[in-house]
Amino acid sequence: MVAEHGSVAAAARLQGITAAAISQRLKVVETELGVVLFRRSGKTVQPTAECARLLPHAREMVVQASLLTGALDREGLTGTLKIGAIVTVMTSLMPRTLKYLRQTAPMLVPEIYPGTSVNLHDRISAQELDVIVGIAPPFARSKSLEARKLRSEPLMLITPLALRGETRHILAQNPYIRYDPASWGGRLAERYLAQQNIQPHLFCTIDSQETMARMVHEGLGVSLVPDWLRVYDVALDINWHPVGDAAFNRDIDLVYPRVSPKARLIEAFCNAMTAIHDQLPPG
Repeated sequence: MVAEHGSVAAAARLQGITAAAISQRLKVVETELGVVLFRRSGKTVQPTAECARLLPHAREMVVQASLLTGALDREGLTGTLKIGAIVTVMTSLMPRTLKYLRQTAPMLVPEIYPGTSVNLHDRISAQELDVIVGIAPPFARSKSLEARKLRSEPLMLITPLALRGETRHILAQNPYIRYDPASWGGRLAERYLAQQNIQPHLFCTIDSQETMARMVHEGLGVSLVPDWLRVYDVALDINWHPVGDAAFNRDIDLVYPRVSPKARLIEAFCNAMTAIHDQLPPG
């Protein structure tokens, strides 16, 4: 954790212990191995070459240790599962999925990591996460990863209730709240505008669909966003207008390694999330 976060203090916070305890543990390991693992650089620490060589083995040891209790479980549903998810999934499907898992796999211990799709794909590619729920990338994934499509979200124009008109005119004549084009979902909105040859009057750029919807509710402008699941949202005074072109849909996938010692835990989570998703009413 020190290597991943570049800070003893950050590792201590995540572990729920003091920085002094982390430093003491590092010193014990360094003494036993006879190497220096980290060098200080201001307020951060940098792994040494020796540390970089040890990290893959250390990570494997952590994984194997987490599987010890699961080895006694004939169903293979005991152990820790590191789950990453984008914010719109965190605020919609995740709570109900975890409730479902508590009933069907009570010995499964989830560790939840929110993030952007870009960050989550990087982390699962680096074997830091066991399964992620994120936007399908605009490129071919590594062959070491498996993907299962969860849902497809059409691109929508959202406007204040009082605003009426044709989509092109609305986008051209009103302040535009832009879905950050640095994100994969934001690129779909940018492609739509380019295809339609629309140059809106930019108000701001943000990568938070819930915040964008609330800004539209406040009358700050209009926006193009995917039709994400709004399971727990309070009612907003906005209209949702489909742009009517499936080429700009945002696909949400469950992504996990093709081969994993936690395959049964991953399957239990994916089945739970799919079951919860399928139970929700359309729209």
